[in-house]
Amino acid sequence: MQTPAPSSLIIPSTRTMINLVIGGAIGLFVWECWARLFTPLIVGYPLEPAGLLDALAQHLAGLNLPRLFREAVHYGIGLVGYPIIYFAVSRHVPRWPVILDAIVIITFSFSIFRDISAGMFTPAKFMFLTAVIALVFSRLINRDERIANCISWGNFTWFFALGLMAPIAGLSFYLLGEGGELSYMSLVGHVIYGYLAALVFEKLEDRQKPAM
Repeated sequence: MQTPAPSSLIIPSTRTMINLVIGGAIGLFVWECWARLFTPLIVGYPLEPAGLLDALAQHLAGLNLPRLFREAVHYGIGLVGYPIIYFAVSRHVPRWPVILDAIVIITFSFSIFRDISAGMFTPAKFMFLTAVIALVFSRLINRDERIANCISWGNFTWFFALGLMAPIAGLSFYLLGEGGELSYMSLVGHVIYGYLAALVFEKLEDRQKPAM
């Protein structure tokens, strides 16, 4: 995935937009299976992206949004929002995987060590940090740059949801204040979603390239 010069603005074609949505749809389908089927079996309750949207609306504007609307926004973000952001970042930001990895490592490490300094240390949280660091630095032994980059994108979607949106909604940073179980399950789900959405899109784009 070569990144062009920042000065060259790349506008996605109709075919590229379709590929982005297809990638987003496949990633979102697997996310839904993980969030609503497997997560309850592990922690006892599902992941609820619509709940985060509700917290945002209530915290910022005091609004109670209908669940159907919140679910529609969630699907819109998964199908179109994240894929378009991925396209913009991957095509216009030099060394974007390194930048996104750095954002995840720095912000999550800060949140963990802040909990430790506040006397909220638990071995599970330290293991959580170890897992995130290992996932980010797995690119050092990953011989497939595309796979490594797609994992980096998945990591970033987790940061965007829980490291950025959650605090804006008045919730704890990375939801660590809730114990960390929900955050860990969200990490797995977002990595799977982002990885598949990006990988499927890139493979579909490869098919559109003229044969050499």
